[in-house]
Amino acid sequence: MSSPVVQFTKVGLAELISAKNQGIKGAIKWIAAGDRSYQPTPEQKALYNEKQRELISDWEELSPTQLRMAAVFKGNLEYEVREVGFFLETGTLLAVYSVPNTLLAYKSANASWLQKFTLDVSPLPSNSITIEVGNDNINLLLGEELTTIATAQIGNMSRHLELLFRFNALEKRV
Repeated sequence: MSSPVVQFTKVGLAELISAKNQGIKGAIKWIAAGDRSYQPTPEQKALYNEKQRELISDWEELSPTQLRMAAVFKGNLEYEVREVGFFLETGTLLAVYSVPNTLLAYKSANASWLQKFTLDVSPLPSNSITIEVGNDNINLLLGEELTTIATAQIGNMSRHLELLFRFNALEKRV
């Protein structure tokens, strides 16, 4: 049995092809979650039971064919996440991920659910998509870089403090 994959929709693909023929790119803007599990089909135009749709908070290009996106699902809704959809800025459903009889995650009431999604865009026309980040860009995907910078700054501060202590010790001798 093959492992489940993201199902791109015919309407989403048609929109990307049309945009590319006009010299523009389609922009993925939203990620949505719903509570129905099923086998996605290319004919889908919506999630079966969408519960929440959020702007993409952050993204990074892992390779020319892989994009990692993050969304934060906030609010007091509570539901089982069994389907996830990726929507273009026009509201067109581009891709769906769901596995029959499978719980993907759980969104608790009064808690935020932060999720990263990696999307393989190799089946799409080359250079046909971009990502539109919402206002809540929280730089979720810069964690490694920020950790490296913070470690370097702490090391630098430690060296400066050591120099200060040495200077103070020398000053007391004089």
